[in-house]
Amino acid sequence: MVRAPTLPQGRRARRGFSAGGPRSPERHTKNIQRLRTDIVNHLFSAMRAFLKVVDTQQFSQAAQQLELSPARVTRYVDDLESHLGVKLLQRSTRRTVLTDVGVQYARGCRTLLSNLTMVEERAMRASTEISGELRVVMLSGLAQQGFAAIFAEYRDRYPDVSLSVTSTETEVDMLGSRFDVGILSDEMVTSITHVSRALIHSRLVPVAAPAYLAQTAALQQPGDLGSHRLIGYAARGKYKRWCFRGEDGEHCVRVNESFVVDSRMMQKQLALTGAGIALLPECLIENEMHGGALVRLLQAYRTLDDGMQISLIYPSRDFLPGRVRAFIDLASGYTARGHARESAATMPAMSTAKDESQIVAAA
Repeated sequence: MVRAPTLPQGRRARRGFSAGGPRSPERHTKNIQRLRTDIVNHLFSAMRAFLKVVDTQQFSQAAQQLELSPARVTRYVDDLESHLGVKLLQRSTRRTVLTDVGVQYARGCRTLLSNLTMVEERAMRASTEISGELRVVMLSGLAQQGFAAIFAEYRDRYPDVSLSVTSTETEVDMLGSRFDVGILSDEMVTSITHVSRALIHSRLVPVAAPAYLAQTAALQQPGDLGSHRLIGYAARGKYKRWCFRGEDGEHCVRVNESFVVDSRMMQKQLALTGAGIALLPECLIENEMHGGALVRLLQAYRTLDDGMQISLIYPSRDFLPGRVRAFIDLASGYTARGHARESAATMPAMSTAKDESQIVAAA
């Protein structure tokens, strides 16, 4: 028969009703969990006291080494024997001797507590040691725009970390997919609760390949887009219209629904091949614009949209492993010192942000 563990001294089982009326199921569950935790903690403390008695063969000396009262040590051993339903120690005024069952139980307690100590130490080292595996998920296309340098520098600094990087354009559940960190646009994250630290904010700009522009009429104002092939982007029903603001006011152009893709990288590649004009985030086309593969259009106008914010995403800010914290610090510093400063010099519309916020999506 399995016996219920003895409750800690001074702890009484509570009835299902309090002075204020019946408890809610949530409160009752929390009380049960707290009680179980108390019992487990009491059991481990009792095991440690029992082993100290075994080592010293005296309750008084064990109590002194544990900085407890002899009565407390005696109560711990009594609780263990009551819980197990067996005699662990034969006691006299001069010495304490283990029973046969006590010998086996003491051996098992030593193994259990030794393993527990080892596991605890290993877990605590994880917060400071920079080793193990780091799993990063990143928006496709960012690596070609300079973000790969973050991983190269991280690998040089922390060679004991195994780095795994996944590129994607699909939505990401940071908890369910077990990624440690994401470098993603905010709209890609589906986790109910996560931490988001902004890296860069990029406006959408209209671009086209020189080959396409060479065979079409020149663009002077947004209204001229109606006579061009527009490569639309479908994302949760957004960007059905391209809206601009200039000195002559606001202009909106409806995207031709017969040419819409659901991938930013596909949209970019189509623009590079001369298939038409695409409205793309600057952070995904910096190199192509700088090298002349894509030409920015309507420079006298600014798009009226939220653009794309690229952020560092991680499930929680509490108890981060050392390898995760090191990557977050490096990536934040990299965008602040290098990538963002270079972007600001060549593309004024891009800005950086350093704020960190807890994002909680509505259920």
